[in-house]
Formats: sequence, structure tokens, C-alpha cells
Amino acid sequence: MRKIIEIPVGDLMSAPALTVKPETTIDELTRLFAEHEFNGLPVVNDLRVLVGIVTQLDLFKLHLLPYPRFIPVLENAWVSSVGAVMSSSVVTLYPAEPAIRAMALMVEYRIRTIPVVNDAAGGKVVVGVVTRRDLTAALKAETGG
Repeated sequence: MRKIIEIPVGDLMSAPALTVKPETTIDELTRLFAEHEFNGLPVVNDLRVLVGIVTQLDLFKLHLLPYPRFIPVLENAWVSSVGAVMSSSVVTLYPAEPAIRAMALMVEYRIRTIPVVNDAAGGKVVVGVVTRRDLTAALKAETGG
């Protein structure tokens, strides 16, 4: 039984990752979150290069915007797609990094999903994601529970 400190993120990640694009509609994003048990989705361009991350919390914040019924034109202009609500600053990991690093980053930044990437000429290409659920399953296997 390997210990969590010895397991590379690439062995735990979900791959290929379900991703969205900046132009993905909020309706489509809502559907994806409802159909899948993911908390966050990497946002990629046409070359699968990471440009951001969008979470269920981002979607919730959108619905808490103050007074949306009074600014429908503005609302439709800037909150109709993932690009308007995603975070462009993303914590990432490489497949060879230890799972314990993923745990540390999740605790430090209070995040649930980390895109796993490889470097490419155009930027960081998403190859998978690692989640709290993935890490918890690894811990369970480590303890025999």
C-alpha cells in the first residue's frame, strides 16, 4: 500500500478532464454542474490551454448579484458566459507532483479542484483534474478503510 506522500497526482487525477470554454453559456454550465459531481471545471481555449477555472461558487455568486432585474441589458452583456464569471488565476499541478502537495494547496487556498497540466508551446494544457474526493479516496485506501 503506497502512502499518500508517494503517490503522484497523475495516478489520482480524473482524465480526461471535463472542461468548458470562455464562451460556454451560463445555462450550459449550470447543466454540466447539475449532471456531474464536480465542484469546478477548467476553462480552456481551443488548444486545451488553461485560461481559468469556474466553480459552483462562481455560479452561486452570479445568482446573488444585487438587483439583476433592474439591469437586464447589462446583465446579459457581461454574465452570459463562463468567461465573465471564471477566475483567471488558477492553482495547477503537474502529473508527477506528489498528492500531498495537492492536499497542501487545497488547504492553503481553500479550493476543491486543481487542474493537472503539462507545459506546451501555447501554455499549460489540461490533462486532468484532482479533487478533494480523489485525495480522500487515496487516504481511505492508505488506511485500509
